[in-house]
Amino acid sequence: MEDHGGVADHTETVRAVMRLASERPEWLPALQAACESARKAEAFGGEFAGAWVVSELEQQTGDRAWLPGLRTLAVYGLLEKSGPSARGGRRAYYRMPDRPGVELGLEELKRRKQPEQG
Repeated sequence: MEDHGGVADHTETVRAVMRLASERPEWLPALQAACESARKAEAFGGEFAGAWVVSELEQQTGDRAWLPGLRTLAVYGLLEKSGPSARGGRRAYYRMPDRPGVELGLEELKRRKQPEQG
């Protein structure tokens, strides 16, 4: 993410969100939950556990959730693993390098889904 005169360029992140929406749309709720987890974690260094994303997803949907790890979001460049796993390999920590860009991408998706007013 480059900085152009004080304005961050989120283009690549927005493109990654669009690719995820096109190729793996079932992961969008998890991305939204990860975004909220990242926002909450910013005051504490920005790291959050994958389990917290599952908890956030359950709060957002009202349903039990299970995610087979967050590697899919990392492959798209939307998350990055932060250090080694903890708790005997059962808890991985992540950070979201461009949360504002992810939010822009999610907002753009919502805008595109709205029926055109005319």
